Parts: sequence; structure tokens; C-alpha cells
Amino acid sequence: MTFLILALILVPMIGAIFLRKTNSQRGYSAVAMGAAAATLLASIVTMTLARSGGVFTFGFSSFSLLQSILRVDSVSALFSLFSAFVWFTAGIYMHSYMKYEEQSKDFYRYYLITLGATQGIFLAGNFLVLLVFFELMTMTSQAWVTHHQDDAKAQEAGSLYHHLGLAAGVFIGIAIILLYVAGIDLRIGVAATNTAYRLAFTMAILLLIGGFGIKAGLVPLHIWLPQAHPVAPTPGSALLSGILIKTGAYGLIRTGQLLNWGQTDLVPWVGTLLVVIGVLTMLVGVCLALLQGNAKRLLAYHSISQMGYIVVGIGSALVLRQSGAVGITGAIFHSLNHALFKSALFFGVGIIILGTGEVDLYKLGGLWNKFPLTALMMFVAALGITGTPGLNGYISKTLLHHSILDAAALGSPVMVWAERLFVLVGVGTTASFVKLIGLTFFGKQKTPVRDQLGEGRPLAVAMLLLSLAMLVIGRKPEWILGLLVSPAARSCGIRGVEVLRHIDFWEWPAIRDMLLTLAAGFVLFAVGMKTNLFHYELPAWLSFEGAWKAWRGRKDAKQKEGQ
Repeated sequence: MTFLILALILVPMIGAIFLRKTNSQRGYSAVAMGAAAATLLASIVTMTLARSGGVFTFGFSSFSLLQSILRVDSVSALFSLFSAFVWFTAGIYMHSYMKYEEQSKDFYRYYLITLGATQGIFLAGNFLVLLVFFELMTMTSQAWVTHHQDDAKAQEAGSLYHHLGLAAGVFIGIAIILLYVAGIDLRIGVAATNTAYRLAFTMAILLLIGGFGIKAGLVPLHIWLPQAHPVAPTPGSALLSGILIKTGAYGLIRTGQLLNWGQTDLVPWVGTLLVVIGVLTMLVGVCLALLQGNAKRLLAYHSISQMGYIVVGIGSALVLRQSGAVGITGAIFHSLNHALFKSALFFGVGIIILGTGEVDLYKLGGLWNKFPLTALMMFVAALGITGTPGLNGYISKTLLHHSILDAAALGSPVMVWAERLFVLVGVGTTASFVKLIGLTFFGKQKTPVRDQLGEGRPLAVAMLLLSLAMLVIGRKPEWILGLLVSPAARSCGIRGVEVLRHIDFWEWPAIRDMLLTLAAGFVLFAVGMKTNLFHYELPAWLSFEGAWKAWRGRKDAKQKEGQ
């Protein structure tokens, strides 16, 4: 197991070194896919060994912080597994896509280093090691955002990504110091039972939420996503949205475990805080997605919204305490599902960009006959993210809805309104993806398709692998729950996972409610298109991105005055 844990981190790093001796596009692709495939294989074996309930650690006994440098349990193994799977599909996709990008060797190098760093986050044995890999991941993935070095927007987005990534690291670093001062064990997976320094502990928890919340894209710390995704090459966008923001979700799950899922009463209101943040993130993300004409920005805002779902699950688990198993299971399951359908959607948009050179939805249309496989697989992914029965998103959203309903049953007005808004966001999500699929593939074709560009075998295979995974999960949820998700939830230290056996995903009321939500989404799309609602521009003072640009403008003006 020690060999496997080290291989998950070191194999991609070694692959990046081998790239230095390679000088052809085919060579870059072979090294990258080989390293990603080896990482995926190691993650499969690791998950197989970890799901039995065992915890495996690697460290040295001479010093407390070195006793658990690396650690594997079922939840870290699951995040490692689906990350490696999506990374491998991105490698296949890049085989064709990166032929049309400049400086592809640099992109491949950072692709591999970031894979190793991301695996290191999931396999960290203590919060200090997690922070080291977290910062490495931020530095190397920034190169994806600034890949187009002559693009001023890319450089501006990279600057924002850097500043917020630095802030996240500072928050987590200060939190670690406060935890140490409060006498809390810094090992991952160890719950804090009590402390005489409650204020220090409370501040540490809030800083962890802030640090991991930046990477997860929680409102109002989300502003890097819609800036970074449109300028990064499509494989980078897919990994930023599909995987890297899950490091924030993973950190929040480990923070919940540190709180022993609310059973110690050290910070009794943190569950409610996370539910409020999660609902606000869901709502802001979906509303801003509806207003986007740029396909990649629309998907970026939906990543924000979907992360809100995950945080609502974590928060409701903390609120429900002993009965929170459904919430944390839904959060873990939705992390897996979002990685699949959001990566597939970005891959599909990338194929459209290659074929047309256009990312504006209102300039596309009628492309289903030019890109039939892309249309089909993006349709599958859209069904997944909207929660259509029979696809993977329906399963995790059902779990999350059960959790927030249970929290609302406690009588708190906050939880009651959280459940209502949860349903409303589902309507907006459907409308957004009717817009994305409808404007891209149906109606009159407005943009010519470039010859010999667009769908290719590697691009289609990458999307097909993700689509098959979504279909299998949607059709066999009990199998995936028993094999992967339930052991992961149990390893988080939460009790009562057995209650999942009694949830009927196919009961008529649940299916009926989801179908009504989907129908309402179609109506909202029709009304929005008819009334030009989707063209509404928010005033600058309501825009977090606008505030950032205004601040940057004032800062640049002062620098020029100083010169």
C-alpha cells in the first residue's frame, strides 16, 4: 500500500520529467497518457484495498507531525479514483485537441505535475501536508489559465487566480497554526473532542471554510471561475471545473470530520452557516449562468452552483448530527457525478470551438448533424446535471434533497427556505442546459464548420467513457453506493450509513417531483428567450467580478501615477 500511495503522487511527477526528453506532439501525448493510465490503475487497486474499511498511513514515528504524512481511507481513495479517471479521459482528449494549441509541451508538463499534486491533497495524512500539495496544485494549474500568454484576459484571469489561491493558502496556514495552539491533532481523519481554546478553534474552522471555499468556488469567493474557464484551453477548463474545485469540497468534508459532524458542540452553528453559504452559492451560480452567452462562462457559473449542492449536503449533515449520513453521502456522490458530467460538457464545448471557432451560443445553432456524437453525449451529460431520472445526477440530488428535507423537518425557518430554494435552483439548472443544448445544436446553423476540424476519434472516446460512467451510475445506483460511496461516507466518521439501504430512488413521488422541475425549467427557458430575460446585464455594483476589475483598475492607475 505504501508503494501505491507514493506511486499515485510520484508517477505523474516522473512523467513530467520524462517530457523534457520528448520533442514531438505524439511523444508528449504518449508520456502523459501513460502516466495518467498508471495513476488510474494504482487508484483502482488502492480503492479496492481501502473499501474494506482499513486506514493505511505512511510516516515516521520520531515526530508527531511526521507520524502521518500520507493516509488512505475509503473517502480519500474514492476522490483519488474519480480524479485519476477524469484526468485519464482528459489525456485522451488532449491527444487531438492540443495539436491546435501553442506551447503544448508546457501544458502537458503542468497537466502531469498538477495530477500528482491533486493526488497528494487527497492522500495527505495531516493538514500541513495537505497545504503543501494545495499550494503546489495552485501554482501549477495557474499555468493552464495563463497558457495563452499574448491574451490580456488570460493574464488578468491568471492574476486573479493567483491572488485568490494565495489567500486560500494563507487562510489554511493560519488555521493550522490556530489548531496547533488549541491543542488539536492535525492528522486528517481525527475528530476534535474538546479544547480550552474555543475561540482559536472557532477561528480555525472559519478560516478552513474560507480557504477551501475559495477553491470550491463558494460565493462570494467564486470570482476566479468565470474568469479562468473561458481563457484556459478546454482540457484545463474541464479539469479546473471537474476536479480541482473538488479539492475544496474534500477539504470541507475533512473539516466536518474535524468537528465530529457537530457532535462535540464546539462550533454548533457551523452547519447552518454552510447550508446558507451553499444555498446562496447555488442560487447566485444558476442565476448568473442563465445570463451568459459564452458557453464556457455558462458552464463555469454552473460549476459554482453545483458546488453549492455539495456544500448544502455537508452543512445539513452537520445540522443533523447523528442523522446526517444521507447528507454527507449525497455530497460525496455529487462530487463524483459533477466531475463526470461537467468534464464531458466542457469536452463537448471544446469540440464545438475547434469546429467553428465560436463560443457565443447566440451565434451557433443547427450543429447536431455536423457533430452528432458530441450532441448525443452532451445531451447525456445535460440530463445528468439536471437530475433527470435514469442518469447519475438524479441519484445524488435525491440524496441531497432527502438530507435538506430532514433538516427542514427540525422546524428551522432557515432550513425550510433552504429546501424551497433547493427546488427552485433545479428549475434554473434545467433552463440553463436547455439553453446550452438548444442554442448549440438546434435551429438554424449560423456559423460555418471548419473542414477536418471538430469530432475526432480521441475526442469522442474521451466523452464516451464519461457518458458510459454516467449511464452505469444512473442505472445501477445501489451498486455504486455499496461499492464506492457508502464505504467513503462511513470512513468520514459519520454514523448511520446503513439508512441508505432504505431509500427508494424510484418511488413515484420523487420521480414526479423531478419531472415537474424539469418541465418548469423548459417553461423558464421559453419565457426567458421570449422576453430577452437572458440578455439582462447586472449593474456593476452587483457584480463581484466588476468589483474586482474596478479594484484592479484603481490599483493600476495608482501605479502609473507613482511612475
